[in-house]
Amino acid sequence: METEKISFASILQNPIYKDRDVLFAQQPPTGFLHRTKQRNELVMELAPILMKSAVSCVFVYGNPGTGKTALMLDLIQELKSEAQKQGIDLKTAYVNCSENRTETSILLSVLAQINPETEYPKMGWNRAKTLDEFGKVLGKKEISVLIMLDEVDYALRESGDDVLYRLARINDNVKASVSTVIISNDVRVSDYIKPRTQSAFGRVKVIFSPYNAEELSDIIRERVKFALKKDVMSEAVIRKIAEIEANRGGDARKALELVDACAKIAVGKRKDKISLDLVESADRSVEENSVLNLVSSLPKHQKLVYYAVLKNEKAGLEIDGVEVYKKYLELCTSYNAEPVTERRVRTFLVNLDELGLISTEVGWLKNLKKKSRKITINLDKALRAKAEKMLRNSI
Repeated sequence: METEKISFASILQNPIYKDRDVLFAQQPPTGFLHRTKQRNELVMELAPILMKSAVSCVFVYGNPGTGKTALMLDLIQELKSEAQKQGIDLKTAYVNCSENRTETSILLSVLAQINPETEYPKMGWNRAKTLDEFGKVLGKKEISVLIMLDEVDYALRESGDDVLYRLARINDNVKASVSTVIISNDVRVSDYIKPRTQSAFGRVKVIFSPYNAEELSDIIRERVKFALKKDVMSEAVIRKIAEIEANRGGDARKALELVDACAKIAVGKRKDKISLDLVESADRSVEENSVLNLVSSLPKHQKLVYYAVLKNEKAGLEIDGVEVYKKYLELCTSYNAEPVTERRVRTFLVNLDELGLISTEVGWLKNLKKKSRKITINLDKALRAKAEKMLRNSI
């Protein structure tokens, strides 16, 4: 059956969307549902800043899509507003550690935000120069500073915990009052932190547990009220989407992406309601797109490592890290890339596992005749072929 042709005009006349942006807004239209407990805990922990005291460290843990970053950013705005009323000079800095993975790049990002009158380079400064400038800026003014390190596990895995240890000790050496909040999607983040750093930091932990089906239903229902036209999505569809995502990990973002995918399919089919039968096809579409987007966003050498895994498995081989590294070296030669160490590649494999692109488990590998950590691919054949093509064209 031939696909029906659609036009921009027909999409604009759709009876589905009212305000699509609401589905993806970081700030919910009526506040954060089912996060009052965590909000209250964070308010209590951050309140000393308004008394000009430092908060040595607050750990915020939770799976992706559980509201950690959005709620923290909202609270920071509220804190800044209250600080202004109290006459407190509060500077804040937000750093995403998936993009800034070294102590130098993290501190440069903080400096650029708390000292905007000075222009700082994104690269080019060495560690010693950065640390010297960081100490000077914080040492000359009696200000309050709140630093928020999001997705900190990326920096810890790649560069170690020096930046955390430094921030834990910073208030001994500067005039400023420096507080730190750390956010991680990895509940095992403490495994990457040395005992000396853990003892220097505070032990406050705020846990954002995954949303259950009822909670996701409430979140979807509230967003749909503002994003879609009235009576477009039934209660049965809302509950179906909530159940799907609750069983996968309670990620509200993914639940709302699935709502949007259902709406787009309904628009394309010129339907005026989103029926239950659309959910399954929308779910397949979202999964495929999210995997390919994830693969395309990998840094160059992680793409090479993942391509090495795909190449080995395509050959029907049971593979471990050693075999992946061999294939990775071959690909580096083909793509004229300077290879990284085998240890670094093992770190990349851990990251790919955490992203859900591969699975690893210790077992007997028949073709290698040894017990090792076996690596397998979590994609079906069609999606694997698309991922391989994307890697081939983007490395």
